[in-house]
Amino acid sequence: MNINIPAFSDNGRLPEGIHQCNGDEFLERFCKGDEVRSAYTKAITDIFDAARVRNASYVFVGGSFISNTPGPSDFDAVIVFKKKEHIPSKGERLLIEGKKADIMFCSEDEPKIVDAFIHLFSRGRYDQASGIVQVNITSNEGEWKIRHMPDDDELEIIKRVYFNREIIDLNEPEGILVTVHGLLTTAAWNGDVMPIASSQGWIVAPFNYGYQTPEILLSEKGRKEVVGRFRDWIYEIQQTYSTSGANISVIAHSFGTYVIGAYLAGFDEIPPVTFESIILTGSILNEEYDWDSCIGKKVGRVRNEIAPNDQWVKWMPSKKWLGLDPLFGQAGVKGFKSESKILSQHSNSIFDHNNVIKPDIIKQVWMPYLRSNRGVMMEEFISSLRKNA
Repeated sequence: MNINIPAFSDNGRLPEGIHQCNGDEFLERFCKGDEVRSAYTKAITDIFDAARVRNASYVFVGGSFISNTPGPSDFDAVIVFKKKEHIPSKGERLLIEGKKADIMFCSEDEPKIVDAFIHLFSRGRYDQASGIVQVNITSNEGEWKIRHMPDDDELEIIKRVYFNREIIDLNEPEGILVTVHGLLTTAAWNGDVMPIASSQGWIVAPFNYGYQTPEILLSEKGRKEVVGRFRDWIYEIQQTYSTSGANISVIAHSFGTYVIGAYLAGFDEIPPVTFESIILTGSILNEEYDWDSCIGKKVGRVRNEIAPNDQWVKWMPSKKWLGLDPLFGQAGVKGFKSESKILSQHSNSIFDHNNVIKPDIIKQVWMPYLRSNRGVMMEEFISSLRKNA
């Protein structure tokens, strides 16, 4: 078989650029030579066949599998469909002899996303250049032409949302659900959230900053300390658990809403950790909080539970407290003034400050809300790319 893919360079990688072949040629070149590579043959054949059945144009492959590394530990590929609506709603789950397989999806009608994948595939861990392979499935258009050089923010989103999805994990969780409690408590309500959410496949991670009195509202140092601890903690949670592809969502109560709001407001750019969904209850955030600034780079969706009879939030006089911290307010009673498309607000007179987080609301309202928002962060990011195109 005459294969046009060039020989490996001295660094064991393909020469820089995009190298084309068909499926049979790829298998001949990269799935022979050792026992580990041979074990991938059927799975990669299935990937190519599935791409062909779904009328995909290309499969791009990068990483250690297209190097001279003996016994590569992973297989990284992105399937490029003709149109966005052809992309499967869920990632495929593959088990390849106990090895990691990351299969991502994008489409030709969103070329910026394709270009970002190619750029990431063509750079090693230390930014060294290497070639990638374009397996032509149904297209005869030749080599993909890169039209857009992605910036750092675009690359970070792609890495975070796509490359953290390890499709090999047959026990992939629904997501990571972070809970943040309020003052004068360490959140006994986690006893309701945890069994319900975990039974539905979520990893539940409570952030416990300790029993605090309302005096912390008057202490700038104390507030900064808690937000700083959350910053370190949430990054560690992401690094430890989000490698499974799970996205992070939040339930925050009372002072916990301030912690989340302060964390997000602390970054003008994309923060190290972004959130798929945020549920706020007993919110003490300012009604003027700028949720629009979070679209496409910080938060996918926000749900604010409004309790007109919340006696504690009513105690937070917005104007008087602005001198202490501009984030303080009565959003839990009055709602946010923002009409941002990512924000929904729901008022119920039966709620007060402490009775919202109960099994009926968790099961019937919040869990369906969290599930329905899977993937929405990436949708908003893609939408922002289109606007800036």
